[in-house]
Amino acid sequence: MNLKTHIGRLRIAALVEGITCVGLYLIAMPIKYIGGIDEAVRIPGMIHGIFFIAYLVLLLPVHKQQKWSFSNLFIFGIASIVPFMTFWADHEHFKKLSNPS
Repeated sequence: MNLKTHIGRLRIAALVEGITCVGLYLIAMPIKYIGGIDEAVRIPGMIHGIFFIAYLVLLLPVHKQQKWSFSNLFIFGIASIVPFMTFWADHEHFKKLSNPS
């Protein structure tokens, strides 16, 4: 993934957003709700929130560069809300944009 391109930065944001979502759901939230440690979600939640916003912001230049329809922008935006869907968006769409064959 190339940090010098819009799609490369978007792919990294999608990956980190997805990983932090997994961390929140599978590690931090069980510690909070089962273990009773409310602080368990503070830092992972903040990191996830930052990359959630970064992902949405980074969609805009790729949308403009690729001349996507509004429906594509909407679907990829929704991918940040549905758990783990940023992995799908990257695998099925963003990866192909960064490595055209």
